[in-house]
Amino acid sequence: MLDNHFEMDSTHAERSKLVQRQKQERQEQEKKVKKSKGAMKETEAKKLEDLDVKHEAELAEFDKNKGVSNASGSGSTSSASKAEEKPKENSVAAGSLRERNWSGLSKKELEEECVERGLGKKGSKEDLITKLINFHQELKIRAAAAPSSSEATKSSDKADKKGDDDDDEDAPSDENDDDEDDDEDDDEDDDEEQEDVSPEEMEKQAKREKAVQKAIRFLLLEKKTDGLPMDELPTALEAINVRGFTPEMCGYKTLEKFVRGQPEAVLKYSKKTQMISPPKPK
Repeated sequence: MLDNHFEMDSTHAERSKLVQRQKQERQEQEKKVKKSKGAMKETEAKKLEDLDVKHEAELAEFDKNKGVSNASGSGSTSSASKAEEKPKENSVAAGSLRERNWSGLSKKELEEECVERGLGKKGSKEDLITKLINFHQELKIRAAAAPSSSEATKSSDKADKKGDDDDDEDAPSDENDDDEDDDEDDDEDDDEEQEDVSPEEMEKQAKREKAVQKAIRFLLLEKKTDGLPMDELPTALEAINVRGFTPEMCGYKTLEKFVRGQPEAVLKYSKKTQMISPPKPK
């Protein structure tokens, strides 16, 4: 009886060492996933999945050879814990990181979005926009390959939108604080404008918007220094030979959403008066 007890303790100690080794291997692979970027990140994530499968097989083989039933249950619990961790990681990658109209953000905002996605913040504004477009294109490809993951992403997005709407309903109104109201509306617009647009079309929209932004700066700094009503913007642009402008060509549903989406380096907009003013001096 004593020999059996000693043998059992020895088996559990051996299994504990195996579990610790597997845990260390997984931690090292997780670090590689976090440090990787772009396509390499997806490759390292796949290696992490393969490593989990390998570890589970090792534990199953160990339990089978040693005849440890309780340890097997422990192994199942460990595997279940890892399985719970992985969906959480995926939800952060595809659920909370929403695709936005990148060209409407300032360079500082684009840098923050890139850092949040582990892309790095070096490069021009156009480089940052390209990074973000490519990142979300990869997410779409991965979501298409895993329908269940895609459904979870959509549910997460809906929950985020509902949470934003609830916050807006509970927030006290302040008619004199136009800037704060504009920020809240911008958040709602980001959710409303989530449409299936190809990366190629998004790049075209960004280029069109950049050209229009230059024209608007010239218009406000040289021709309309006192500002102008928002509704007169298309006509005023035509007067300086910028013809055929529509908010849709830049990825916006309405003219007001286009105007509100512009950084202060391009124009200032008052929602209360619906007037466009010259940008802040640099």
